[in-house]
Amino acid sequence: MTTPTILLLGTCDTKLPELLYAKSRLSPKTNVLIMDIGRNPATDPSIDVPHAIILSSTSDKDRIPTLDRSAYIEALIPHATETVQALYRENRIHAVLGIGGSCGTALATTLMRDALPVGFPKLMVSTMASGDVGPYIGETDICMMYSVVDIAGRNRVLETVLENAAAAVAGMADVHQRRVSEKKEEGDEKVEGVRIGISMFGVTTPAVTRAREYLEEVVEGCEVYVFHATGSGGRALERLVSEGVLDAVLDLTTTEICDEVVGGVLSAGGERLCAASKRDVPRVVSVGACDMVNFGTPESVPGEFLKGNERLFHHHNPTVTLMRTTGEECAEIGKVIARNVRGDGVKWTKVILPTGGVSMIDVPGQAFWDPEVDEVLFSTLEEELRDSGIPIVRDDRQINDPGFAVAAAEMLRHLIEESRAA
Repeated sequence: MTTPTILLLGTCDTKLPELLYAKSRLSPKTNVLIMDIGRNPATDPSIDVPHAIILSSTSDKDRIPTLDRSAYIEALIPHATETVQALYRENRIHAVLGIGGSCGTALATTLMRDALPVGFPKLMVSTMASGDVGPYIGETDICMMYSVVDIAGRNRVLETVLENAAAAVAGMADVHQRRVSEKKEEGDEKVEGVRIGISMFGVTTPAVTRAREYLEEVVEGCEVYVFHATGSGGRALERLVSEGVLDAVLDLTTTEICDEVVGGVLSAGGERLCAASKRDVPRVVSVGACDMVNFGTPESVPGEFLKGNERLFHHHNPTVTLMRTTGEECAEIGKVIARNVRGDGVKWTKVILPTGGVSMIDVPGQAFWDPEVDEVLFSTLEEELRDSGIPIVRDDRQINDPGFAVAAAEMLRHLIEESRAA
């Protein structure tokens, strides 16, 4: 087996000594390609992928380095993404290691997210890795390592961090190369069975657990992927549907739409539910946890929701505060779900509504039980999907009733069988 190759990303105009130190820790056990994503073109002979290669396909190669930081990042990303994608397609790299401050981290992690699939090893050593790393990681599997000290000159602490990063990414590269080699030896056979994505939240866990168990029992070769509906989970689900990794979806928990509409902290963006509509994969959609909007600690709830003490809150745990959706909000949530579920010629989608309650705390005796508000959501969906060709079914059980979970899973099983027979 040949030696694995690691792509080393960094701004060579400001971080070249640190990049070269990391390279020295990687060699000779791995090959290393240094790619310069710095604002000012560097000419050091150790740089394997300089600006000249990255910008070879554009007539703006002289103008881009003169832009301000924000504009430079925006202009460089498409060209650098194409370069990394080409290296990946040609199987010339087996892992990527980024080293950088705020600008370098923004650039390197964007390339990791946009150019490389989930499962390809990605590690970012960053001065920004001790704060909110969500914008850098997104819906991918990027590993972040905090540099502790600034990446501005070598010292014992930074050298130790870079040595650890080098050891980690070298191990990942070795495993990835072996995995690729084994697949080549086995041949590019079509994946057997059915890969099903299910959306889940704490307050819909019993439903998801029972549905997963049932699907694994009745669908031959079934492999279930559960996505926590925390914003990034929904985006990951959408991405894997778009990339063809998932063959079917049981979207029981669409609560991220609530956060998108109302302004909570767990929005998955405006494209939630759209990927399956575009690809028309077999899918069953429900409204799990659409009785709530998510915030952090009680102190983090925006003041606009605290005026007049009109809103109902539930403290899920010390760091999660839930706010009950109103009838007006549920009407808008229903419209967004319906709009995103629709697609050109959607054949294999059905909607199922648990009229007995949409979450663990939306049942009689619990904090968010409000059948009148839920009815606004249900009736809005029915009205918006009228004449869409998408069947919508009411089930009088609550979402976590085992019978409801099985009914939704069985509905998906039939859609999978019908789509494969078509």
